[in-house]
Amino acid sequence: MQATGEINRTKRRGRFFYGWWIVAVSSLQGMFGNGAISSGFPIFFEPIRRDLGISYTSMSLIFSLARAEGGMGSPLVGWIVDKFGSRPMILFGGLTAGVGLILMSRADSYWQLVLIFVGVVSTGKTAGLGQTLMATVNQWFVRRKALAMSTLMTSFAAGGAIAVPLLHFGIANIGWRDTLFYTGIFICLLTLPVALVLRSKPEDMGLLPDGDVSPAAAPGSGRSRVRARPGAQEFTVRQALRTHTFWFMLAGVVARVSATNAIIIHIFPLLEDEGLSAQTAAVYVSVMFFLAIPLRFVMGMAGGHVSPRKLLFVGLNLGAVGLLALLVLDGTAGVVVFILTLAVVEGVSSVNWIMLGDYFGRGRFASLMGVMSVFHNIGLFVSPIFSGWVKDQTGNYDLVLIAFIPLYVLSGCLFALASRPAPPRVAAPATAQAVAPR
Repeated sequence: MQATGEINRTKRRGRFFYGWWIVAVSSLQGMFGNGAISSGFPIFFEPIRRDLGISYTSMSLIFSLARAEGGMGSPLVGWIVDKFGSRPMILFGGLTAGVGLILMSRADSYWQLVLIFVGVVSTGKTAGLGQTLMATVNQWFVRRKALAMSTLMTSFAAGGAIAVPLLHFGIANIGWRDTLFYTGIFICLLTLPVALVLRSKPEDMGLLPDGDVSPAAAPGSGRSRVRARPGAQEFTVRQALRTHTFWFMLAGVVARVSATNAIIIHIFPLLEDEGLSAQTAAVYVSVMFFLAIPLRFVMGMAGGHVSPRKLLFVGLNLGAVGLLALLVLDGTAGVVVFILTLAVVEGVSSVNWIMLGDYFGRGRFASLMGVMSVFHNIGLFVSPIFSGWVKDQTGNYDLVLIAFIPLYVLSGCLFALASRPAPPRVAAPATAQAVAPR
């Protein structure tokens, strides 16, 4: 017989689980907000640089400083999200990022550009996009985490696929300033309904993750009594930091994002160096993000059935092959291999964040992402500046490709070492002292 007070969970029937609305609105915000600012924004690299007469190194510094701001702000954002919920942060972040793009469209000098992009746009992105959206979805699912998180991460890739051609069309027809202006207005208008629908976690609505319910509901409340799901591993930040797995994952993330971020930021001048026009380069980048859409979803779902360590190992080593192909193959062949393998790298990136939530639980996901951000944003700060400096000094990106090939290989090997950690130790409950019969 079950112990008194134990809850026998059953599957909710006859009602659509609200968590899927959370996935839907988070995906919309990620697709258009995160897509425009992260994946799509590098298309402004060359137009702004040429218009304001900025060197490649100085232009790269803007992106690097934004990443440095994200690295400093992410732990605080993670703590706030875990402590107070994600809904207010998404509202604040989306509106701040949108207003920042509007202000940036009127920047007339390099330092105005730096202050607005780093101080306003990046602050909004750190607070309300990416990390916060993933933390929200992670709170609503345990059993179906792979499906929910894969859907969200797929929306990020879809955002790049949609944003790149739209932003290119805008820049070509109305200029980069008006394109930024209207993009900022759109993000502000999108954020308001998203924040109205979004809830930080299922417990706020008397629900359980995945739509599970307890038949032992409080009388007359109409809500289920919520308790932690049995068997779910819930680590504190301190417990996670004591595992070798966390540090292998962290080092793998640092290596992966350092290389990928610099490549994405410089991808348009990089492809132009290969002989492509700006319009053709935009087509190739759009194709890359379109290919990443099914790849992110399929790989994310596969991570729930196949070892995620193997997926990351294979995917990141394919990324190294793509950089090597761009270095040694001439013409279209090298570009095609590069685009295909970069799509694989973008696709497999969702797996490491699903691993983080799966390995360490729901409760401190945002905080653990914040800890990771402190470290990987150091790499994100250095790698774009290094790439811009190489371009200024040598006139090409060959040395960049040579440096990033072993970085991808290292990342794949580190993820391969990140096995699931043992469950954290839970202190045994105090028990009443037995009284011996006299």
